[in-house]
Amino acid sequence: MANYVYIDNYAKKGKIGISLGVFDALVASALAVVPGISMSSAHMKRNQKIRLNRPVQTTIRHGIVHVWVAIDVVKGTNLQEVTATIQNEITNAFLIATEQVPFDVQVKVISMI
Repeated sequence: MANYVYIDNYAKKGKIGISLGVFDALVASALAVVPGISMSSAHMKRNQKIRLNRPVQTTIRHGIVHVWVAIDVVKGTNLQEVTATIQNEITNAFLIATEQVPFDVQVKVISMI
């Protein structure tokens, strides 16, 4: 498993390496913006409808950043809207920070609570 994604810098004098830790931080900040999400069941409040089932997994394979998010959702919540919101926030965070790094974001609903 790779620890860095290498991209050409704008000065054409080499490559810039972006570490896996940067992408982990971007995912964490993106999830903090999503309304109604809790990081664990112990910290879940009354108005929150989504919680992380397990920690977010971020890997780099063949120069592509893969993000896998597993969530639990409260019954009666629109699943397509929730998963699209999470994917959009992570996508926006990656595009704003890196612009040209290829990535794949997968959100999986594990259970209904």
